[in-house]
Amino acid sequence: MDESFAGALDAAISDAGLTLDRLREHLAARGVPVSRSALAYWRHGRSRPGRETSLRAVVELEEVLDLAPGTLTALLGPGERPSPPLPRAPLRERRRLWLSVRPVSLELKPPPEDQLRLWSVHDQLVVDERQERRLRVRLVAEAAVDGVTRMLTYYQTEDLARRAPRFAAVDCCRLGRTRADTATGLVVGELVFDRELAAGDVAAVAYELVFPPGRAVHGYHRRLTRPTSLYTCELRFGRDAPSCVRRFVQRDLAAPRRHVERLRLGADHAVTLAARDLRAGIVGTSWTW
Repeated sequence: MDESFAGALDAAISDAGLTLDRLREHLAARGVPVSRSALAYWRHGRSRPGRETSLRAVVELEEVLDLAPGTLTALLGPGERPSPPLPRAPLRERRRLWLSVRPVSLELKPPPEDQLRLWSVHDQLVVDERQERRLRVRLVAEAAVDGVTRMLTYYQTEDLARRAPRFAAVDCCRLGRTRADTATGLVVGELVFDRELAAGDVAAVAYELVFPPGRAVHGYHRRLTRPTSLYTCELRFGRDAPSCVRRFVQRDLAAPRRHVERLRLGADHAVTLAARDLRAGIVGTSWTW
């Protein structure tokens, strides 16, 4: 194995399946512009990062390419290594929240996570006869850079015997490509905005998933790769309501559930979870029939 910086970078780019143009777009969205030719020189060993902005780009490349921190920077000489990065709103690596996302989402070429800042997310889930029936999601987001045209949505079920849900409706956007992986229960959908967003533009979009029959469900959660100012989840149960509903948060799928609290179910068999200023991670509900 080539343990040089160029060799490690080349292997990581190949493994991620990204073009140099896509890498350049990811870096630009993170506020570190690097030319395509510079990336090509680094990849093929014709030059190495040396300027401070170039060294910052190496730190960002480790995140974009799903590498552990230090994988690339450790291969630079002592004088070439970047100083500690300035603090910024932490994102959560998509793979820590969606363990099986890479093979499916790579087909859709996911845009950089920090192209958009989430203002709010509202989920409304209808559960009847103990089964998911319909999920309606409304998102309000602000473009962090110019030229934002789309975003990806994710849903994953634990009921692998059930057919994948279908997108039934979208508002203020257009449904682009969709992918479903029956082996993992993951569904990815592409939402195309009705206009190209410039930095500072705000878009409000909505979509709806309809579920085929399946087994009884015992919870629902939202996985947030970006910090979010406001999250609400409205659960509407049919005639057969659960005996207890609890909320929780998690750092990622491997972390323990924290801040577990009981929610009160109303007479109409509905309950709402609301949370402000959420960090990237998981917020959700579980219930007992």
